[in-house]
Amino acid sequence: MIGGLTFDLPMSSLLPLIPVCLILEGQARADRLAERVAVRAVDRWDAGFMALCVLTGILAAAGVAIADAGTAATAMARDFTGYLGLALVLRWLGGARLASVATAVFPFFCVSFGLVHNRPGIWAWPLHDANSVAAAAQALLLLTVGGATLLLPPLRRQGDSDDE
Repeated sequence: MIGGLTFDLPMSSLLPLIPVCLILEGQARADRLAERVAVRAVDRWDAGFMALCVLTGILAAAGVAIADAGTAATAMARDFTGYLGLALVLRWLGGARLASVATAVFPFFCVSFGLVHNRPGIWAWPLHDANSVAAAAQALLLLTVGGATLLLPPLRRQGDSDDE
């Protein structure tokens, strides 16, 4: 059916999904009304926590690269950054449940539809080499756009209510 073409999805492309989904789940369980009227700016704390997670991943990847211990950490930091940005955009568009599911399915979508002659397409950034500048740029762009959605009010969807 697929003509004998296969492409391995490395574990380093899947592991960053765990903290991204945990971050989304933790934020989705919050009482939105209470957070809106809280004395502390909870949304800023959330944004700071996510920025700290990205920075920690990048610093860990840099440390591993300096130690010349392989490129898996670089790919994981890039993928975490991209998945988090994608999840933030999807959360703003469709809610936390959609964001979690779609982000978790994205690497499998890349493997299924992002290969051209057994090479990753330009948009399938999780499948690129760890040192791919284009993949890193896409992940950073996703994080930038996702971070910008934190400044926007959530989209009103059918079935949303103010007392959630």
